[in-house]
Amino acid sequence: MFFIGVVTNQKNEEYIKNKLSNVVPAENIIFITEKNILNIKNIKFESLLIDSKINNTTELRKIISNSKYIILNSDIEMNLDAIKNLDLVVITYGFNNKSTFTVSSIEENDIIICLQRIIFNKKGNEIEPQEYELKIDKDIDKYTAIAIEIIKILYS
Repeated sequence: MFFIGVVTNQKNEEYIKNKLSNVVPAENIIFITEKNILNIKNIKFESLLIDSKINNTTELRKIISNSKYIILNSDIEMNLDAIKNLDLVVITYGFNNKSTFTVSSIEENDIIICLQRIIFNKKGNEIEPQEYELKIDKDIDKYTAIAIEIIKILYS
């Protein structure tokens, strides 16, 4: 059994579980907050999605060090010392042109993201640079929609 840790806004939690239900069982997704981070610091996450800032960097580093994949919103302000010198795969996303996944085009309910370099999915299959078109609900944060797509790509 594997777990995916998610640091996000509480309003996104149900949406993330619903959108990933065909890829990851809901009970394998654990949401990490400032309030519960001390209780879950020893859980080994296969993937960790960081979609919003968390201030407890000491405990976050412990969680990161036990993970295989880190999916990081590159547009949030974060101290990146937490991921230095660790043996893990870091996948970044956002409007930053140096991110692993960048936004190529954005309209009201459509986003095109571009994989900038080769990555490997959970099964070890190579995924080459390409574009992905996303249809998103108008009430959902665009970063969250991108992060969900990345998890789908990694776990398909």
